[in-house]
Amino acid sequence: MDRAALLDGCTARLLRGGKPAQLKPYQAVLQGLRPTGAEEAERAADWIALTADAPSPVAGQAQQTLARLAAAGRLTPRLLAEMSAAALFRPEKKLVRAQLVLLGKELRRDPSAAPELLPVLGDAFGHPDTDIQERALNLAAAHLTDDPALRAALADQAPLLSPAHRGRAAELFGASATGAEDTEPYREILPPPPLPVPVAPAPETVAETVELVAALVNSRTVNLDEFERALDGLVRHSHRDRAALAEALGPALAGRWWLDPEDSRYYTTSVQLPGLEQVAAAVLGARPAREVHPPHVSRRSDCHHTGLRLAHHARLTEAARRITDRPLPFLLATPTAQTGSLDPEVLVARLAEYHRLGESPAPADFAQALLRVRRDPAAVPGAAALGTPEGDRLAAWLGGGGEGAPVTRRVAPAMGYRYTEEPERIVLDTGARPEVLRDFPNPFRELARPRDAGGRCWDSGDDLALIAVLPQDRETLSAWWLPALTACAVHGGRGGAAVLPRLAAAGGPAGPALHLVIAVGLGARHPEDRLTAVDALLTLAARGELDGVRLGTDLAELLGLGTVKSNRLADSLRTAAATGAHATTWAVLAAALPALLTGTGTGTGVGTGELLALAADCVEQSGAASPEPAGLAAAAAGTGRSRLVTQSARLHEALRRNRRAADARAVPRP
Repeated sequence: MDRAALLDGCTARLLRGGKPAQLKPYQAVLQGLRPTGAEEAERAADWIALTADAPSPVAGQAQQTLARLAAAGRLTPRLLAEMSAAALFRPEKKLVRAQLVLLGKELRRDPSAAPELLPVLGDAFGHPDTDIQERALNLAAAHLTDDPALRAALADQAPLLSPAHRGRAAELFGASATGAEDTEPYREILPPPPLPVPVAPAPETVAETVELVAALVNSRTVNLDEFERALDGLVRHSHRDRAALAEALGPALAGRWWLDPEDSRYYTTSVQLPGLEQVAAAVLGARPAREVHPPHVSRRSDCHHTGLRLAHHARLTEAARRITDRPLPFLLATPTAQTGSLDPEVLVARLAEYHRLGESPAPADFAQALLRVRRDPAAVPGAAALGTPEGDRLAAWLGGGGEGAPVTRRVAPAMGYRYTEEPERIVLDTGARPEVLRDFPNPFRELARPRDAGGRCWDSGDDLALIAVLPQDRETLSAWWLPALTACAVHGGRGGAAVLPRLAAAGGPAGPALHLVIAVGLGARHPEDRLTAVDALLTLAARGELDGVRLGTDLAELLGLGTVKSNRLADSLRTAAATGAHATTWAVLAAALPALLTGTGTGTGVGTGELLALAADCVEQSGAASPEPAGLAAAAAGTGRSRLVTQSARLHEALRRNRRAADARAVPRP
């Protein structure tokens, strides 16, 4: 085989890119061939391209090859500058540090290359890591010449430096290195608060109802508002003309097994029709002969899915039964927003229409309406004015009787399993709701019984549909979903945090339970789960419901227990800050850092240094002049050059600088 062809082929394959596992064999062939210096120099442009764009392992190998060429004098300053511009732009700290070391060696070997090599250091001035910024600045100071053009080029890039390094840059490169002073006050950038998306009215005609029902029955995924519209449409049109509805619905559902006498006779004792099919079968008079428990309902007392599914199923069963006995004119519990919540004025109007028609609300439907209604005391007079038992219950519910279950917090002991060891963890237990236990139908009482949330929940389902059962009780739902979030952080579960943005957008108080589940989600193992937790955090901040001190205190406790790892938390909060929420992120970190710095939480170390670096970034960007966290001054006065010490000193100085600036602005000018 031709050696040059092998070298060219492997290099070309690496340049085409791919996953590291796909490129590893070609790296092995290159290493096995042991290219000579001449062969490596002949392909210098290829190594530079790989340093710029290849995956980190391939880029590192190419960087080492170029370092050998530079040490042997086979790499010109122009090519080294081109390589450095590509390497210093990469996010990997290891590659950037290695490139700065290479530049330092080359500048010591050939000081005359400074005019060509020093300007590329400006690419490192804007690196997110301030330690790398400091290294680049030190390298520039060690090899700076009197060339005014060189100083001007570096001064143009100096404003990219952290404020902690701009003073020294001004001394080295001139006053212009500090950049133009920003006199505009800092503005926090948060996403717009999510507005409630209204649910469209029920279909007006039989044809629209049949089309929607058929689409949902044959769909793998069901949208909440479409499901509720279809259910309300079946009830309304059954009340108006059930025969006409059945005549149109039968052909649309002709392929369903329960309409075939030969198939349905095998399932009459063991299968309950799911969802809309149960109500549609009642319209067509084709329900299975015997009622059984709803499908896929866990009977575990510590699983929140049990109560939510029983309540959901009870409403469907009641609607199907009333279609054959005494059809309802419409459903009271149909939500007005896609979160599942129900406007209280709308519910008052629906009850008034029931009273006018002489109808009595169905128990399960009215119970679900109460659980969904937005608790607004302003609607109490309208409900009381109805003069009906249901109006009085609604008035009492809106006036305070509908408060959610009490939530208590405790730390569960460590649990050993066959293959894993689960550390101590925070659990939230929910207490009883006497009003629901006393006045609601039996299937809804499972929602109101005391629940020990320390166990695991092995069930799953459509979270949005289950949240819509209790859309005004974020605290209760958060307590029930905490074990799933903890599994994402401790055991590497995937997808459990997808519920967090929905919880943040739901109704009810944003209390300790909601903040705790967001804190746990910020430490989830998988990036997509951490991203949804960041979405929930920003949603609360945009709605003015975020308690930064509470969230930061929770994070400090979770770090101490080992539920949340500091590197994952730093990644999450860095993402939040990158959206423009620097003040919000700092408020959270300011509450979390004291426990880390004083040793009352987890041990200080590399992870704490990352959090301190992020805190310093947020303080510098937002201009926060708040008091410094306890223990920061002592950490900043420490010896050595560890990341913990350097970032503590940076944060300490940034807070002092901002306080001095705030005091100067407060002094009235003559």
